[in-house]
Amino acid sequence: MGRLFYVVLSGIAGAALLHIIIILAIPAYAERDTWTKITALGPTEFFHLLPPNKPGGLTSANPFIRTAVCRFDITEEPVRVTASGLAYYWSLAIFDPGANEVYSMNDRTATDKKLDIAVVTPLQMIGYRKSLPETLADSVLIEFPGTTGYLVLRTVTPDSSWDLIVREFLSNALCQSADAY
Repeated sequence: MGRLFYVVLSGIAGAALLHIIIILAIPAYAERDTWTKITALGPTEFFHLLPPNKPGGLTSANPFIRTAVCRFDITEEPVRVTASGLAYYWSLAIFDPGANEVYSMNDRTATDKKLDIAVVTPLQMIGYRKSLPETLADSVLIEFPGTTGYLVLRTVTPDSSWDLIVREFLSNALCQSADAY
């Protein structure tokens, strides 16, 4: 009976110690989330090209993928994202600050393989249904449930000869307020 008591007491003490260690480690891991890393890249409404294969960074382990990230805030006005030009393949995903994917598309689903979207709040969408500005006539309107988030634009480089082309495609992509167009 004494042995059982010792085993149970050791288990409780071990579990308590493990929980204390986890609680003390939370702040170190809280600063490693995607939103914090993206916020550290720089200003909103600007595509930041991510370096390929950076350990611990925001890039894919796939050496053929090039990525650009744009953080946005649509509290005051929508953000419009455009990109065109030569790219072997591109995809765009929109995420909320919790890294939940809200919308995605690629060049196979876009009109003429051109990226032209406007990310709007539900209230802004109601206004656009009544009267759509001419500048957004060709844009796909994406209703975003929050006011802040980020976009990830990825492209494929089939071989090294495409590096300059892909870099130019990502560098020319725009992520700006809809009124800037």
